[in-house]
Amino acid sequence: MSKSSKQPEAPLRIGIEIGGTKLQAGLGTSAGQILQLERREVDRPAGATGIRNALVSMLPKLFQAAEEKGATVESIGIGFGGPVDVRNGHVIQSFQISGWENFPLKKWAEDTWQRPAFLNNDASVAGLAESLYGNGKNVSRMFYITIGSGIGGGFIIDNRIDDGQGFGSGEIGHCHVPDPTSGKPLALENICSGWAIGQRARGAAEKTTSIMTVIAGSNSAIDARTVYLAAEQGDPLANTILTDTCQTLGVAIANVIALLHPQRIIIGGGVSLMGVLFWDQLRSAVMQGTLPLFANSVTIYPAALGEAVVVIGALALIETAGPGKTS
Repeated sequence: MSKSSKQPEAPLRIGIEIGGTKLQAGLGTSAGQILQLERREVDRPAGATGIRNALVSMLPKLFQAAEEKGATVESIGIGFGGPVDVRNGHVIQSFQISGWENFPLKKWAEDTWQRPAFLNNDASVAGLAESLYGNGKNVSRMFYITIGSGIGGGFIIDNRIDDGQGFGSGEIGHCHVPDPTSGKPLALENICSGWAIGQRARGAAEKTTSIMTVIAGSNSAIDARTVYLAAEQGDPLANTILTDTCQTLGVAIANVIALLHPQRIIIGGGVSLMGVLFWDQLRSAVMQGTLPLFANSVTIYPAALGEAVVVIGALALIETAGPGKTS
């Protein structure tokens, strides 16, 4: 075939992740392959307006890359870090960045880039990616949990996001569990998120000698990673914090299993990068609280797709929006 008769490439897509700390946009295919990725840190003081301005400056590079490949961009998918109104394409709010309250993000994206846009919560979008291309492949009922600065979740059924009544579902981070110190009910992310683990560890290290302080350099620098490294070295305080974390998270996951009976639990985010001590204790805690009838039919896996997981899922939102949905 001569160059003049060469057929253009199949249409491409752009997937966007809007988080509390990072902003990513990727040019990719309908099969979840990322061809080019742009990333920036979120300027939190600039709020939602700053994020939108950053996106406006990032996406021309991706449109140009598509043009250079002889392809067009057919749609834009967005995974947003906070609750969204999927049916109307609105952000409900962000718990980390100001200025997003009731913002019509779908319409803004369509007006800005003149392409159909599809919007969903970032944890649900990440779960979709794992269901299609990661450790949730070939599983019809999958529950995804991301454990980072907060805790998010998503329920995926037959490779589609369960949106509940249109405002999302699977918000495990907002489920209440007993505080390991007081026994009082607290939101799960206030105990088991990376931020909360670090906060609990810093408070404990002020009262008890621990090698966590040596590893981190100071009490104020102790974080979730410090806790795990110290636990690996046998530090009693770090081991207590890690065990409390796994036991509490295990209660929440066991409740998810009792209510939804997924075939697989996938866990992503920074805390999931902890090693065997974390995973062994967590799996044991989940099984302790799981109905014996369900115990042998549920598996727990780490996420497989890494930092680009939300972008990968956003590329697939056009197929999974559902009949008659536009976001």
